[in-house]
Amino acid sequence: MRNTLTEMEFHESDAPVYEPQSDKENLYFKQSVGIANVIYQAAHENNHVHIDQKGQGELLGKWLYNEQQDKKEKRLKSTIELFMDSSLAPNASIGLHKHSDTEEIYYLLEGQLHIELIDKKGTIFQQVITAGDTHLIQPGESHFVKAGAQGARFIVVAAKVD
Repeated sequence: MRNTLTEMEFHESDAPVYEPQSDKENLYFKQSVGIANVIYQAAHENNHVHIDQKGQGELLGKWLYNEQQDKKEKRLKSTIELFMDSSLAPNASIGLHKHSDTEEIYYLLEGQLHIELIDKKGTIFQQVITAGDTHLIQPGESHFVKAGAQGARFIVVAAKVD
């Protein structure tokens, strides 16, 4: 398996999203060993909110595909910007943050997520989801996500919305 990188090592360098393992690899397949694994200590940390929504603990993100501006792979032709396999440590959280021009889908594989979503009107929705459940956030909305006592593993897909 490829070494795990810190958030800074990945996002503030030329570290690739994927390192091919041979000259014979092509656009259609990736081997797990070459996929970037990134450790975030307090993903989307937000120091402008109440401490409970600041974000804390560890998130491991396996960057399966990335078409965001800073790490564009130029593999996907759709508006999908990222496709990740993410794991939050027990009781870790993703800080409250707003989605300006993307929608994002979480599909929970393992564990439990406590989600607080603030819609465009300022209405707050709180929900606990378990394995097999999904969470959608649309442009103009904000969310805070916290793993349960056993942690959580989930797939994240984000797409640009015009």
